[in-house]
Amino acid sequence: MANEHALLAGGGSGGHVFPALAVADELLRRGWQVSWMGRMSGMERQLVEAHGLPYHGLPAKAVVGRGPLQKAIALGTLGSSAWRARQMIGDLAADVVLGTGGYVSVPGVLGAALSGRPIVLLEPNAAAGSANRWLSRWALSAAIAHEEVGSQLRCASRITGVPVRRAFFETGDVRSESGALRLLVLGGSQGARQLNELVPAALAQLEGKLGGIEVVHQVGRKLLEEAEASYRASGLAEVDARVVTFLRDVAGEMAAADLVISRAGAITVAEICAAGRAAMLVPLALAGGHQVANARRLESTGGAVVLPPESANVDSMTRLLDSLLDDRQRLRSMGEALHELAWPRAAESVADLLHEAREAA
Repeated sequence: MANEHALLAGGGSGGHVFPALAVADELLRRGWQVSWMGRMSGMERQLVEAHGLPYHGLPAKAVVGRGPLQKAIALGTLGSSAWRARQMIGDLAADVVLGTGGYVSVPGVLGAALSGRPIVLLEPNAAAGSANRWLSRWALSAAIAHEEVGSQLRCASRITGVPVRRAFFETGDVRSESGALRLLVLGGSQGARQLNELVPAALAQLEGKLGGIEVVHQVGRKLLEEAEASYRASGLAEVDARVVTFLRDVAGEMAAADLVISRAGAITVAEICAAGRAAMLVPLALAGGHQVANARRLESTGGAVVLPPESANVDSMTRLLDSLLDDRQRLRSMGEALHELAWPRAAESVADLLHEAREAA
């Protein structure tokens, strides 16, 4: 039985949590101890504790995009939390720290540097995030999903792909051959008001042309009432829509879907590829252009169509849907193309990096 102990540091969004949880599962399978460091409260705490991992909270504030005063306050908070993280890492006897990206990872990674622990970074995006770019000067290595990201970091890197839970690879294909087409709409962990408005309006313009359509639409907890109102206002008669705040079995929903309409966060596109489903991607314009880069990479394979931020409107979405939904074979071919991008051993490869970092310390 191994006695290595890995501390995973990060949070703030699903993209900074779900890949690391896949790595945590692999480490636990190997007999490691695994702990997590994130904000005092937030979505990562709920997800990590539900996963059964020990959780350690520290204050953290975003620096990027803040005014001078707020930036100074945020830097002070991150600095004091990093010092506290140093002590906590010593108390936990953690052997290695995995930074999962975003400002929430900063205290844990700096705490590791202050305590002399080896650091590995996880960067799933097609462009490195600002936190990982800055933290890479203290890291031993980074697990990346795209070759071009290596030149953006100040540490060694290895292409591992994006860690995805095994369920996305193992769920069978349960799509109907002759029944209604199934659309899965994913707005990310917080939902997406833009998708909540565009999708029902576009489907309303296509009603009567495409036959029956089933929609499962994840809208975000805070946007449920708005999304339900959008579907009611569209007056859809031939569309069977199920609007939910959160999906517990995303892998199962993807298995039943013919087309996934989604933002283009790194973890979401990795899950789409693992499931082998055609995609319409509507990237968020923020986050340093990461989502646009992620979406264009999938588009280049022929497995996805992209609705760019500058032209995301009802008419453009209607045209794209019209071109896709009347050709089920094209949808299957698109899904097969995306499945070629999947990395089924990504979590194992990141775990290997952590083991190597621990051995090198």
